[in-house]
Amino acid sequence: MFELKALEENELTPYFEDLWRDYRADFIAAGFSEDIADESVENSKKSDFPDQRLAPGNSIFFAYSEGEKVGKLWLYSIEREGKSEWSIYDIETFGAFRGKGFGRTIMMAAEDYVRAAGGDSISLSVFGNNHVARTLYESLEYEIIRVGMKKKLK
Repeated sequence: MFELKALEENELTPYFEDLWRDYRADFIAAGFSEDIADESVENSKKSDFPDQRLAPGNSIFFAYSEGEKVGKLWLYSIEREGKSEWSIYDIETFGAFRGKGFGRTIMMAAEDYVRAAGGDSISLSVFGNNHVARTLYESLEYEIIRVGMKKKLK
């Protein structure tokens, strides 16, 4: 049995500490400077977890399969031009469970959750060097709506 369970209040601070550490590392791995990575983390702290509280419109879950924690999912919703638009801010299948279809299962559960909440769409961002994730999203019919590119000059 697979299910998403919302994080309890006491799980939020550790979740965000891990998230910001990993987010910073991902920024740097994608070629951004440490200063830019730090600035992005600080902006996220202010907007998404102000005063150690989850900002409105955010829903964060752990994914469980047969009672084992296999991954995590963070969804954010906003009303824009009469539409309920949702974004996936964070999704991960934990190490030992990768390559077993849980990423796809978590994505499908996200779609079911958003549909049940009356959502019209789901968007996400993925770093260009994350080929595994990009392949998964494309196989689930997510379309590229914007591309950012960079060239390092020597």
